[in-house]
Amino acid sequence: MSFYILMSNGVIIVSNSEKRIYMIGIILAILSGFFISLQNVTNATIGAEISTWTTAMITQAVGATGAFIIFLFSKKNRTLGLKKVKPMYLFGGSFGAVVVASSVIAVSYVGATISNSLILLAQLGIVILIEAFGLFDIRKQQIAGKQWVGLALMMLGAVCISL
Repeated sequence: MSFYILMSNGVIIVSNSEKRIYMIGIILAILSGFFISLQNVTNATIGAEISTWTTAMITQAVGATGAFIIFLFSKKNRTLGLKKVKPMYLFGGSFGAVVVASSVIAVSYVGATISNSLILLAQLGIVILIEAFGLFDIRKQQIAGKQWVGLALMMLGAVCISL
């Protein structure tokens, strides 16, 4: 049985193992979106009781602890590859503090729905630019008019949600 994936440059046929990997990717992306939304709301609740940066610090510490525990039990501990990582990419985790702090403030100012819709819009916009220019060692992608239309529709959706 063949599996078809609709890509921006046409339909491609993939094997069952590629289908499985693709479906796992879709499920994990949805799960990630679910937890990002939960994190934004819970962090805003914490932030209402304590300071924004204390919330960011606690959230990062709890996340790091959880990741460390999973790391200890993981069969794929590839720490040797760390030597190959460009040092500037090791600071990527510091973005998390800004993400937490800004989402705490945004949710408390404009609410969870508007905040999350704008977060998604910003994520999609920046990743389109990253792929268009091949930034951060990401494979350069041709961005077609359809992607820009999709981004514009998301902008319209964010406006509709905020009304």
